[in-house]
Amino acid sequence: MAWMKRILYMAVLSSTVMLFAAEKNETVNTTLPVASAILMDAYRYLGSLDSFSFNAVTSNDDVYRDTMLVSYQHKVEVSLQRPDKLRVHVFGDLKNRSTYLIEDTFTLIDNEHNFYGQVQVPKTIDSTLDHLFENFNIKTPLANLLYTDLDNRLPPKHKGYYFGSTLIDDKMCHHIGFTNENRELQVWIEKSQTPLIKKFVIIDKVEKLNPRSATLIRWDLHPRFDEKHFRFNAPEGAVKISVSARGKR
Repeated sequence: MAWMKRILYMAVLSSTVMLFAAEKNETVNTTLPVASAILMDAYRYLGSLDSFSFNAVTSNDDVYRDTMLVSYQHKVEVSLQRPDKLRVHVFGDLKNRSTYLIEDTFTLIDNEHNFYGQVQVPKTIDSTLDHLFENFNIKTPLANLLYTDLDNRLPPKHKGYYFGSTLIDDKMCHHIGFTNENRELQVWIEKSQTPLIKKFVIIDKVEKLNPRSATLIRWDLHPRFDEKHFRFNAPEGAVKISVSARGKR
């Protein structure tokens, strides 16, 4: 009987070792990608591109009389050529505007009311975006996708989560998220050598009813532009208005 006990003991020991090994391998195999690293790679990649264009569909919630959320949708068309050429069209439920940047001249036109303003700006897209916001309170739609140094401007400061992968426009994407006391952010980033941000959702946790915005993006990394594409030509009957810096008359 002693030999049988030894056989049973060895069998139990062997099973225990195999179970431990399986658990150890499972732990290694289920290690999730780091969400912040994925997002930073996407930021750096966008900043490295000399030119691109994209079409986006955005939906934004607005709190109506503290009672319900009303959703508005817009389409955004962006063309960018570094260092100093940018064209943006946004049109939809509430807005119908276009902006043009070429060298040191920025133009904003309200296509519905047919009036426009122009200001002199620094000769790079990054500096222009900063200048417009700081001095005129003008923010270009989806401006965060246009900077070269977004990895330095908006590094993730809070714990990130990896939710897995999913298809967006037939492209397999990482699905990641971040949260803090003010908002939640979910981002879908292409799993490839071109880690493009394909979709993102922002939830406002401070505002009543937690309004959200969602954006779906389709990219073109090989656009063909000529200078006319970025140069503004005033349409017939358009009225030019003066533009003053914030706090100045």
